[in-house]
Amino acid sequence: MTDHGCKVCRVLDERDAGHLDDELVARWHGEGDERMGYRRLADWLNVTLLRREMERVGLPTGGGEARSRYERLTGEATADAVQRLLRQEGVAVDALTDDFVSYSVVRTHLRDCLDEERDPSPPVEWEADRLADLEAYAASEAADAVRSLVNKGKLSAGGDVEPAVTIHVRCGACGATTPIDEALAAGTVCGCRDA
Repeated sequence: MTDHGCKVCRVLDERDAGHLDDELVARWHGEGDERMGYRRLADWLNVTLLRREMERVGLPTGGGEARSRYERLTGEATADAVQRLLRQEGVAVDALTDDFVSYSVVRTHLRDCLDEERDPSPPVEWEADRLADLEAYAASEAADAVRSLVNKGKLSAGGDVEPAVTIHVRCGACGATTPIDEALAAGTVCGCRDA
């Protein structure tokens, strides 16, 4: 440990973002929303740090732009291009990425530095949330390709063109395919069991 206690303490102190401690604790406890685990909290904090830097240099951050750039900044295939772009706009990318935190550091920060504890999660139906997250993630990942196709004139519409992803489930017996939300509402994928 350092004079700061942990890396999160140091980063928040040096970046004048100590107020984010309250938000970390609230998100961890699930105040007003679902409880977040350490990995999601680390991602949230890293995206927040990137968003603050983007705002500082005048880059747009709305519409999930900071999250999208973070995902590309931490992705192997796209990191170099995003680093170049951010550097050109005046972001100190190396210092910023050095300040990104891992889930284990967030755990240490919450438990040891802030002395926080929480009750174990009550059992929940996590599966529908996970499927919704996967749909949103796939749509987000597809957005660049769709935008490129629109820019090349290969796709058009009366308004903006954006990807929409729906997970479908298929019955192995009859081959019927149904969107997962409809299958969950009906409690079945198809009618072949009833036949």
